This record gives sequence, structure tokens and C-alpha cells, in this order.
Amino acid sequence: ANPVAYLPDLAGSLNNLGAWLSGLGRREEALPPAEEAAAIYRRLAEAIPGAYLPELAGSLNNLGLRLSELGRREEALPPVEEAVTIRRRLAGANPAAFLPDLATSLWAYGWVCVNIQANFAEALEAVTEAVAIYERLTEQLPAAFAGRLFAAYRTLADVLDGLGRADDAAELRRQLDEATAAARTQDDGCLRKGPE
Repeated sequence: ANPVAYLPDLAGSLNNLGAWLSGLGRREEALPPAEEAAAIYRRLAEAIPGAYLPELAGSLNNLGLRLSELGRREEALPPVEEAVTIRRRLAGANPAAFLPDLATSLWAYGWVCVNIQANFAEALEAVTEAVAIYERLTEQLPAAFAGRLFAAYRTLADVLDGLGRADDAAELRRQLDEATAAARTQDDGCLRKGPE
């Protein structure tokens, strides 16, 4: 009845639906909402890029994740690569607003590469950059970013495994486990949940 007013909300709902279905293990059902959300956000971003490019990038991340969960290797990487490109451009123009999103897209790219067992060298570069961004953000807002930093480190360990660097991966996981245990005993509120 009123697409101008409600298409953005529909796209957001579709993104959420895809994520919830995936979380429930209903991966085949999770893909169509993710595809529809990305298509809607693409149309919106073409019409009003300043308002909808960030949402398009987020939906592209989700689409890549859903495709990788289904083992669709050839289709999974382009959406997350496009998300990184968009968010790198946005972060270049406004780092304070978009660096966290860039880190998320870089981390998602690495996660997709691990999931589809491809592009480990590129994944190492992307996740290393994500970790560096999350480290800076965690210094400023530990409660908001420590969990993401730990999760990105865990993805980095998976990437190291994919590169055949099992000893480095095992050492990183050992350090993360120790840090998580120490944070829980300190009860400082920053890392109680551990990795997301």
C-alpha cells in the first residue's frame, strides 16, 4: 500500500527473519528472506545512497553468510566482498560512524572464507584488519566491542588453521581461553559473555 514508507522496514524484518531461521538451523529457509532483503536494500540504495548504503552492506554480509552456510562457494564471496567495499568507502568518509561496520564486514569475509574453505590468504588480511580495528574500539568502549574482538580472534585462529599454521592457531586459542577465564574471574563486566 505504501512502499516508500514501509519497504525499509520490510527489508529489516527480512534480514532478521533470515538470521533467526539460520540460528535455528533452518538454513534452506533462511536464504530467501536474506536474498529479498538485499534486493530491496539495493533498490533503496540506488535511489537514496546516503540513507541506504549502510543497510545494503549489512544485508550483503547476511546474504554471504547464508550462502556459505549452504556450501554455495561461488555465490558466497561476492556479497561479502561488496559489503567490504561499501563499508570501506563509508568508513573512509566517516570513520567514527562506520569503522565498526567495516570491522564486521572484514570479519564476515574471513568467516565466509573459513566456512567455504577458500581464499585463506585474503581472509588472513581481512581478519587481521578487523582485529586491529576492534582492538582500537575495545580500548575506547570495552563493553561494546570486547566480545566482537574475541570472536574475530577466534575466526583468525580458524584462518590460521586453513593456512596450515596449526601451531599458531592452537597458541592463539590457548591465549583466548586464558583471557576469557581471567575476565570471568575478574567480573569486570567487559568479557563475561566471551565471544559472540
